[in-house]
Amino acid sequence: MAGGFRRRKRLLAVVAGGLVISGVAMVMPPRAAAHSGASAVKECRATVGKPIVQACVRSRVQHQGGKPRNYVRACRTDAIPAVRACIQRTVPQLVENCRKTVGRPMVQACVRNRMQSDGGPPDRFIEQCRLSISWAVRACVWRSAAVTSAATR
Repeated sequence: MAGGFRRRKRLLAVVAGGLVISGVAMVMPPRAAAHSGASAVKECRATVGKPIVQACVRSRVQHQGGKPRNYVRACRTDAIPAVRACIQRTVPQLVENCRKTVGRPMVQACVRNRMQSDGGPPDRFIEQCRLSISWAVRACVWRSAAVTSAATR
């Protein structure tokens, strides 16, 4: 009986965390005109990511026990989608430019290579290829944000 109660408490904590993420993402107003890419990343981490991570860590410590630092990495992972959404709302031009100039050509090349090696229709490989190159689009956004930030100083 006690195991079922613990599972329900954990499920409630996960649901509450999801609601916090959704609420924070909906409350944050877009501020595209006032930001360079770098300041958008910093602000989104501070105003969206940090509260999500803090709430997640508190919840996990309360429900599972242990030291807070044991949960920070997992909680940061949970906050990534909300921070990315904030950045996309704040500086959409940087993200879209990187998707066009870096992401799309890399996905197309990946799909071509996978079709040659594995065979089959291209749509079978698109999602896997997008996931495999997501790091390159993120790096482009970071580089663009740094260049934009340096140019506005």
